[in-house]
Amino acid sequence: MLISTDRKYYKFVAIIPGYLLGGIIGASAAFLLVRELMKINNSTIGYELVLLKLSSLLVKADGRVDKNEVKYVRDFFVITFGNRKAEGLFKKLKKTDISSSVVVLTHLLAKTIAPAKHYSVIQFLYGVASSDGNVSQSEDDFIFIVGRSLNYSQDKINQIRNQFVNTSKKNYSKISEYLQLLGLDETATAAEIKRAYRTLAKEYHPDKLIGMSEGIINLAKQKFQEIQAANEYLIKNYV
Repeated sequence: MLISTDRKYYKFVAIIPGYLLGGIIGASAAFLLVRELMKINNSTIGYELVLLKLSSLLVKADGRVDKNEVKYVRDFFVITFGNRKAEGLFKKLKKTDISSSVVVLTHLLAKTIAPAKHYSVIQFLYGVASSDGNVSQSEDDFIFIVGRSLNYSQDKINQIRNQFVNTSKKNYSKISEYLQLLGLDETATAAEIKRAYRTLAKEYHPDKLIGMSEGIINLAKQKFQEIQAANEYLIKNYV
């Protein structure tokens, strides 16, 4: 017996594995997920708009809209895509009926950008969340869902988180600052510093961002230089 490949039947086919994995609740979730994805895939929504939608949801995740977080998102999109395109995206988001499901949006991002760039997505979201000086539990939970949907482990998500959230004393030294930049704390060993540096340097290497906008490439280059400076300083003064 042949199963029809008509797209209109995809959401019904998805019910089968959904039911096997999670009963009637799993079947319902699978149906809704595929239906939402079909809505998005049948439109002209690009990854930029999806990222902007995720950003807007994160800004509201703690129940309030902080002006610093809004400014962070706006500045990022202007620097990354240029003022004209950024303004166009802001206007388009207001007019476009796009899913508010974090899982659906993350799934679409995973389909439209290379896995090597997923790391930057989580970093960007933590940048947004921490721009008001605090990452709330609801914001942490939000980004955790994104990270897990991108197949990141809890440890790797925490490593990125540590780059933005200072878990030590407020008056920290330059060593602490550079350790935080690498996603580490003051108990880090020489091997951990070396491993963290190699991971981040690989993520931000210019060759990994071919095809991205000039703004993203410039931001990555700046981060790459900061990571190199941190590693060099720690080798001389900490290890």
